[in-house]
Amino acid sequence: MSMLFYGAGNWGKAALEAYSGRECHGEVLEGFVDSKKTGMFYGYPVYSVSGISNKDVRVVITIADLLIVAEAYNILKRAGINEIYRFEGKADSQGDCGDFIETECTRCDWGDCVLPKVEMHIMDSCNLNCRGCTHFSPLFGKEKPDFAGRIRDVEALKEKIPHIVAFSILGGEPFLNPDIDRYITEIRKLLPDTYIQIVTNGLLIPQLGAGILECIRENEIAVQISEYRPTHQIIDRIRDTLDRYGITYYIQPYQAKQKFTRPLSLSETSRYPHTCISERCVNIWNGRIARCPTLMYVRQFNETFDQHLPEAGVMQLSDCPNGFELLDALQREVPLCRHCVSCEIEWEQCGRCPSVADFATAD
Repeated sequence: MSMLFYGAGNWGKAALEAYSGRECHGEVLEGFVDSKKTGMFYGYPVYSVSGISNKDVRVVITIADLLIVAEAYNILKRAGINEIYRFEGKADSQGDCGDFIETECTRCDWGDCVLPKVEMHIMDSCNLNCRGCTHFSPLFGKEKPDFAGRIRDVEALKEKIPHIVAFSILGGEPFLNPDIDRYITEIRKLLPDTYIQIVTNGLLIPQLGAGILECIRENEIAVQISEYRPTHQIIDRIRDTLDRYGITYYIQPYQAKQKFTRPLSLSETSRYPHTCISERCVNIWNGRIARCPTLMYVRQFNETFDQHLPEAGVMQLSDCPNGFELLDALQREVPLCRHCVSCEIEWEQCGRCPSVADFATAD
């Protein structure tokens, strides 16, 4: 059967080596597909998606980044391709004579389209309260969200999109919620095949009880740690705790977190360059969905400081469209995009009385 690799990069090279190392196989590689490259790649032609004439071809996505894999899947589904796989390099050694698809790849049975990534607060407040927080966590009270309501949001989203590739449990600081194990268990039931991670500053990890840590491991949840200055001071204790319970974790580099960006300008014509620092960070919250956290929570900024930054673009989950219509809606610019800037500041905490200047520049 004819086959194409989607992704003419390092992972595509690795897939080619795995494919070429077999003495017998049932797939015939015709070439590569890539959204940015043309020409030849290791002796194979590189096509655009529009150049795929045979819609019955097998396409193997040869990209390492799971979120880009999801985007590639959507592109291929829009193009009418149905037999889509992901190269994972599963074989133990080169020279395996087994079928390339069976030994090295996983079929992407994700339905008509997928949502690459979704984020959900299980706590709106935070124990660190950073200036420039795109979620405006320092402006929220410390009350726990309604568990049933947040889970209904996940259920409602599942009705709109067949598959979610990656789901982030965050806040605020998610470990401030003592019911985090209930969220983990229920979200895993609803999303059995989704990559799920907890995004945290890590400060509370050494204090967690065994029950929560075992729940994280048993439900195959990863922990993504943002290593701010206070986190850095106890990072060895954090590592030791997670290692002791066999939990998968990733730590963002410490040096990268000493600079922050005030995400907003009060002016549409700011002197700072316009940018999007929350790309792909789709949020669900209290029955609503938005393309990014800054849009979702800017209402809290407006109410706290009597400001009037635009809030248009937040959709009710119950009313938003399904499938590709929803994906397209989440990619469209909204009025707030004209206020999103790159204004670098030193990392520090807001203190007891946050101000407008902690989150937005006036010019």
